[in-house]
Amino acid sequence: MDLHHLRHLIAVAEHQSFRKAADALCITQPALSRSLQALEQELGVRLIDRQGRRNAPTAYGALVVERARRIVAEMKELTRSVELLKRADLGSIAVGFGPTPAAILMQPFLARMTCDHPRLQVRIARGAVDLLVQALRNEAIDIAIVDQRALTPADDLTIEPAGRLRGGFLCRVGHPLDGQAPITLDALRAFPVASTPLSDELARLLVDQLGPDAHPARLVTVASEDIHSLLDLVEATDTVFFGIFACARARIAAGRVREIRIQPHAERLGHYALVTLAGRTEAPALRLFRDFVRQHFME
Repeated sequence: MDLHHLRHLIAVAEHQSFRKAADALCITQPALSRSLQALEQELGVRLIDRQGRRNAPTAYGALVVERARRIVAEMKELTRSVELLKRADLGSIAVGFGPTPAAILMQPFLARMTCDHPRLQVRIARGAVDLLVQALRNEAIDIAIVDQRALTPADDLTIEPAGRLRGGFLCRVGHPLDGQAPITLDALRAFPVASTPLSDELARLLVDQLGPDAHPARLVTVASEDIHSLLDLVEATDTVFFGIFACARARIAAGRVREIRIQPHAERLGHYALVTLAGRTEAPALRLFRDFVRQHFME
């Protein structure tokens, strides 16, 4: 059934005149008559009684007009919804965050979405890389941003580098190690060390650079995926944080925590990636998340 035929029928029923209906539709009267005849032939019933200048719906016509109005209204709403979805103002997005990306991005991303796209449904998942990858494969989330070194490449995953961030050791201002130089690993191990769970590759790098006692199994005494809680602990105690400096950007800028360098010093970089399920059609709103990551996931 042609949607134009239904619109034409509604116009005739409202104006009760082929001439007025044709003018309102910006078509000729013969074209309007042919359209109504086609609809009548398809349904096998007369829809309009043509009585001189007055053209009123028949009983069949009144029924069809009532349903046609609903169909046309639904079609308008469908078109509108698709346009909103294209603009990412409607629909949903499910995002997975590894611990460090969560500490840097999650709160500002949610704030941006609620302010700029209040009708977009946003769901958040947090966790270790393997759990987030499984959530991608189960289609429970649409995209994840994780530590690339903890990620095992696979044919069913699309991996896009999201950037590198500097990391190392942080302590509160006034800590016994604050201002000391040089700081040895033995001096560091006299204090608790807090960190997120570290990848095997990063563990190997620490051992290569600082020796066997730098292995996370020996070095890290407080492990958690909640980085903000770890940094609160660092500010309140003599605990030293090992992780990405951008997680503590505001605390560093406020002069509450600062970097300490363990000798021999080496620049430590975190490598991060956006991960999606290969071959899966993406929600338009994923563009918003990618753009946000490019703008905010930096030093």
